Amino acid sequence: MSTYNNTCKNYESETVTLGNGRRVMIRPVCRNDGQLEKDLIEGLSPETRRDRFIGGSCKASEKLIELLTDNDHQQHEAFIAVADSDHAQRAVAVAHYALDDDGHGCECAVVVSDAWQGLGLGSRMLQRLIDSAREHNLDRIYSIESADNVRVKGFAKSMGFSCKADPRDYTLLTYSLDLHQPAFGPTVAAAHNIAARPR
Repeated sequence: MSTYNNTCKNYESETVTLGNGRRVMIRPVCRNDGQLEKDLIEGLSPETRRDRFIGGSCKASEKLIELLTDNDHQQHEAFIAVADSDHAQRAVAVAHYALDDDGHGCECAVVVSDAWQGLGLGSRMLQRLIDSAREHNLDRIYSIESADNVRVKGFAKSMGFSCKADPRDYTLLTYSLDLHQPAFGPTVAAAHNIAARPR
């Protein structure tokens, strides 16, 4: 594993208290977060990993980690939720979006550690992405999901996303949010996964 340099010296962090009283710090992803992201991915249950990587058993390769920590705040935006554990920090959720080639939309991905699901963390992480996309005047944010991912349906709806089938592949669904519509906050404190292929 390469040693990643810290490129986020002036990041803004937010400490959040979740539904069960546990606290996490949410901040932008930095280059030196590679090991945190690797540990998170490798610790996911098979079901959560399948949903995140659309059926794949994706390994946390050095190339993948390099892509996920390449956070330039323009083409790629990413946030990480970090909790204290045994006097060390560990990642319990990450959220990413990648800008489309036309510069008008972005594909997003959020994953929450299994032990931290159901506490409202997924909603907070996705809202961070939505707010950032709006600040960058993007038109839409979307996620491409496996039709077998039943956990995402209610969560996406609670965040204001609409769902459409992919006419080219019946096994995929696209959840999308029009960023020009009024802000739509979560109606439930769900924290499942909105997942998209890594880019």
